[in-house]
Amino acid sequence: MQTRTEQQGESRPETVWTFRVERYDEAGNRVMLVPVEMRGYAFEGAISEGDWVQARGKMKRGTLRASKVENLTSGASVNARTVPKSCSIPVAIAFAIFFAAVLAFVIWGFLRTMSG
Repeated sequence: MQTRTEQQGESRPETVWTFRVERYDEAGNRVMLVPVEMRGYAFEGAISEGDWVQARGKMKRGTLRASKVENLTSGASVNARTVPKSCSIPVAIAFAIFFAAVLAFVIWGFLRTMSG
């Protein structure tokens, strides 16, 4: 298991967990190593070396981008907490309102100068 932090722009730093999950067939033979990546600004739950896990997510370029992992050894649910999209919408709306107000003020000042 490896942990790193990535900073993208001025947003909150994102923590990235990377690890590999060994897949076994019904006879107990290892059939595949699956690289797994979880991203978020905080994590709930824990995974340790040797734990049996079940991961859910989407494959992206050969890596499982896990959104949730069930730790079958400890019984814990592991979740990556991300910034909800609903938080970014009010910020965008506030920025648009501010920009519109500044633009209206500039136009008002220009028109006032032209008429006077």
